[in-house]
Amino acid sequence: MKIVIQAELVSSLIITICLAVFFIWAGKKFREADPLEKPHGIILLVEILIKWLYDYFKSIMPKKFEKNYYPYFAMLFIWLLVANLSGLLGFEAPTSSWSVTLALTLVTFTLIQINSIKHNGIGAYLKSNLIPPTNLFGTISPLISISMRIFCNVLSGSFIMALIYQFTSFLSYKVIPFNFLGPVLAPLLHAYFDIFSGVIQALVFVTLSTILISIENPDEE
Repeated sequence: MKIVIQAELVSSLIITICLAVFFIWAGKKFREADPLEKPHGIILLVEILIKWLYDYFKSIMPKKFEKNYYPYFAMLFIWLLVANLSGLLGFEAPTSSWSVTLALTLVTFTLIQINSIKHNGIGAYLKSNLIPPTNLFGTISPLISISMRIFCNVLSGSFIMALIYQFTSFLSYKVIPFNFLGPVLAPLLHAYFDIFSGVIQALVFVTLSTILISIENPDEE
């Protein structure tokens, strides 16, 4: 039996370890910082990011989710952002594998179901999802749609860039045996497919997830 380890899983592990080391280091910096001094450097950057994420989630989720869900979605956004941009460093973007995006969505999907059961009760939850049985498709659909959305967008961007490099190589070799067109055209396309699209897809993933959790408690503040 041959065991094949996907490059995306290796990239996922590397990114997770690097983020863990970074946050441990940043946490140490915060503990050692003087609270009376004006923040600067890494402390300032982290504070700006945390403040932006907190204000964003606060605008789309009820305050009662602040303690349990804000940290999870903030960390999820940061991980997805780094994962989507990792292709610029030569890694295989973890989100270009459906197994990775599906695993991430399973966590959010589980939170959605738990939140629905807590709000409606187990009896009402089962009734709304199983009667009629076709309702079950509506319950499962977010699991497929959210995971496929980010996977397909990241994968399609990788395919397009690969085709661009092949095409520029073909044209370049008509003149000299070197792909001189690739470095000229690629940066602009990388800026869209890797940077802009990577940021947007990470934001869309967490936004849809937060909305799906919040919608189970429409009448509560």
